[in-house]
Amino acid sequence: MLVVAAPAAAETLSIQSADPAAAETNDLFSLAVQSFDGGDGLVWAQAIEAELGAAHFAGQPYFRMIAPESDARFDALVTGTVREAVEETRVIEQRRRCVEYDPADKKKCLKKVDVDIRCRRRLATVATTVRLVAIGDGSVRYSRPFNDRDERTVCPDRSAPQSLEDYFAGVRRSQIAAIRRDLAPRDYRQDIRVDESTKGLTKPAQAAFKAAVRLTKTDQVGACGAWQALTRDVEPTAALAFNLGLCEEMQGDLDAAVDWYGDAQRQGARSSTISEALARVDRYRRALGEWGARKSVMGSD
Repeated sequence: MLVVAAPAAAETLSIQSADPAAAETNDLFSLAVQSFDGGDGLVWAQAIEAELGAAHFAGQPYFRMIAPESDARFDALVTGTVREAVEETRVIEQRRRCVEYDPADKKKCLKKVDVDIRCRRRLATVATTVRLVAIGDGSVRYSRPFNDRDERTVCPDRSAPQSLEDYFAGVRRSQIAAIRRDLAPRDYRQDIRVDESTKGLTKPAQAAFKAAVRLTKTDQVGACGAWQALTRDVEPTAALAFNLGLCEEMQGDLDAAVDWYGDAQRQGARSSTISEALARVDRYRRALGEWGARKSVMGSD
């Protein structure tokens, strides 16, 4: 997966990356989703079915969704429970109110008192459990509980809070998105900011380095070529090594990227930046490795 030159916002390089699935699903090709236990269980099951059916990696569908009520065979079954609940209690809050105004100036208050107003404390909760069972050996490949809660105090003198329908719909989308991330790998492109430090470079090299930084906005490949050319005349600094690591990662040479990141780390580059880059490369390698193994099995079927 090569990244072609493209304009980017700010001084960044566009990196192709991926996250592997959290669960062991690499050998599961067809899934069925059973209606969840609970009042809105069918709605949840259909939403999960749609989300997993839309999961793609490298431009290809990751799962084939099977209707559980059909006679067709499937590799794994998704089951679960969902409990949506609302509790309301009456509460009293106090407000400072003006009870006497100045006759000569209606905006001036002469006397204030505390008054009680009746409010409602609303607690909305969504408790969900999800489980993925492999049909072949009955092993539980994935099991995760989700618990969300939203507590609001509703009073006559406050703007209306988010409706319960909107809250429950938002939680459903959030939890189902997390399930999709757990069960299937995800590939994506992200913009990573380059290191703009010129520390350790000579004056001429500083000018060339800065020009390359500016070039990232219009020609990322050209910026990488300019940084690479600098290495013929100067020893790579931490910033230059880091940026060259980004360039190699952008062009798909992960081994070379790791070498440059290691060089930047040895020269004192910010540890969080380097650790994030190395972790990102590791996730990408694992996702590509699992995808390659999956394609091999798919090709033999």
